[in-house]
Amino acid sequence: MFRSGVTGMVVAAVAAVGVAGSPSAAQAQPSEAMSSAAGWSVVAGLGHFVYDEPGTVGHRIWFGVQAVTAPGGSTYGQFLYRHELPDGTLVGQGRADVTCLKVTGNVAVFTAIVPEGQGNVRNHGYYVKIIDGVSEPDQIVDAQAQNGSEPPPTRCIDPETELPPDVPQRPRYPVLIGGYTVHGGEQSPAGVEAPAGSHWARP
Repeated sequence: MFRSGVTGMVVAAVAAVGVAGSPSAAQAQPSEAMSSAAGWSVVAGLGHFVYDEPGTVGHRIWFGVQAVTAPGGSTYGQFLYRHELPDGTLVGQGRADVTCLKVTGNVAVFTAIVPEGQGNVRNHGYYVKIIDGVSEPDQIVDAQAQNGSEPPPTRCIDPETELPPDVPQRPRYPVLIGGYTVHGGEQSPAGVEAPAGSHWARP
C-alpha cells in the first residue's frame, strides 16, 4: 500500500497561486496572507523539486498547498500535485483534501487524501513534510499510500520518522523553484488529527 515515490500520479498547481502547466518562478512565490493570523497554524506555497531515486530519476514534481489549523482545532486545506517526466511530459496531476496539519517551529507535517474516483489510483494518500528554510532553500519529504485494501490514514504522519519499518527511508529534496511559508499559531494546538477509522494496509 505504501509507496516511497510517485509512480504514476502527480502534481498540479495551487488553488491559491493558480498554476496552468509548469509554473514559473514568479507564480511559485508562497502566500503569506494568513500567516499573521493569531492562533492559526499555516502552511502555504508552491514548490518544484526533482526526484533522484531508482525508477524516477529526473522526474519533475510540483506540490502546492494551502492549509490551516484553526484555534479551535479544525484543519482545512487543499493540496495540489503535478508530476512530469524529465522531458516535461505530463504523467498526471490532481488535488487532495488536507485532513491534518501539524506545525512545529519552521516544520510543517500534513496529510492529504485524494478523493475516491479521481484518477486510477485507489485509497491514495500523501504524507508530506516541509522545512521552511527562511533565507535558505526549503526542503521537502514525501511518501504515499495507494491501492491498499483500506482507506489511507488521515492522521499526520512524518514521512521521515513514522513510516512502517518495511518502507525505505525517504530522502529530503531541496525546493528548486518557489517555496513555502510555515507558521505555527501560538494559541493553537500543534496539530489536529482527522477522525480515525483507517489503518495501514498491506499491498
